[in-house]
Amino acid sequence: MHKHPFLLFFLCLFSSQTFSQGAGNDKASGDHKYGKGFHFGLFVGSLFANKYSANLYDGYGLDADGFKNNFSNSEMARKILFEYGGGNGLPDRIAPALNCNHSDWTFDETDMPASMTYNAAIMVGLQMRYGLTKNDAVILNVNGSKLSVNGAFTIYVNNPSAVVSPTTDGPYRTFSIIGGEQRLVFQLGYQRLLGDVDKFNFFVEGGVTCTMAKFDKNLININGMIIDLTTYYNIYGNPEYHQKNLTGIGFGGFAGVGANLNISPKWTVQLVYDPSMEKINIGAAPKYTLQHTAGLRAYYVF
Repeated sequence: MHKHPFLLFFLCLFSSQTFSQGAGNDKASGDHKYGKGFHFGLFVGSLFANKYSANLYDGYGLDADGFKNNFSNSEMARKILFEYGGGNGLPDRIAPALNCNHSDWTFDETDMPASMTYNAAIMVGLQMRYGLTKNDAVILNVNGSKLSVNGAFTIYVNNPSAVVSPTTDGPYRTFSIIGGEQRLVFQLGYQRLLGDVDKFNFFVEGGVTCTMAKFDKNLININGMIIDLTTYYNIYGNPEYHQKNLTGIGFGGFAGVGANLNISPKWTVQLVYDPSMEKINIGAAPKYTLQHTAGLRAYYVF
């Protein structure tokens, strides 16, 4: 993805404006159809996801029935205590990463991540607007985003001589746990432009939303040793457990406000904020939560 998507938008819009002026302004300002007809465009913005569904990536994982595991059956316990930690006769790879002896470290339920949060994510998409009148329109948006999730867990190291991070104190070592998720969001709704559409004005909108969410990855990092939590191998090197393909479709509603600027007979720009109440239907016990999206739309008027 280009590092400066907003710059691409404005260059494209500026080029269109310059071309129109260079052609002799063959359309008078009163001849354009800002509101009516089909408008197609793009969206670039940010998604601020609710942290409730981020708990899916807290290292516990789900059992075969879709319920959250207890600690002894959790993905992190399997990985840290058994596959990497010397259980079942396997070599202890955790101790060398911690620079301590096998008997000098412990990991239990109190070391599990306390909370997981989504980072703000870039969202891009296609936008369609059909103007019923100059002020009223039906909108259909399809936006996609890749989200990242962050958290932290600890391992107790009972060895004062072990090398520690400069940012840590005491016997507890803190490490990162991350997750990844994909979302595809469909919005169908109504938009109302307020005031004179031939000038800068504001708008309100609202409608229904459908979100397709997909679990992407879940990893932990112990001093540079990256461990994938989604697959567990037995002593023979065969996969014994693999996180099932977690995907889901959830529904909800959105409502938004924004500013509308018609910069030429063919281009309209909108700055929009759309909060939505919807269900991210992956993980255990999904529920309706508030998500936030903000960004820039650029419509081409046909």
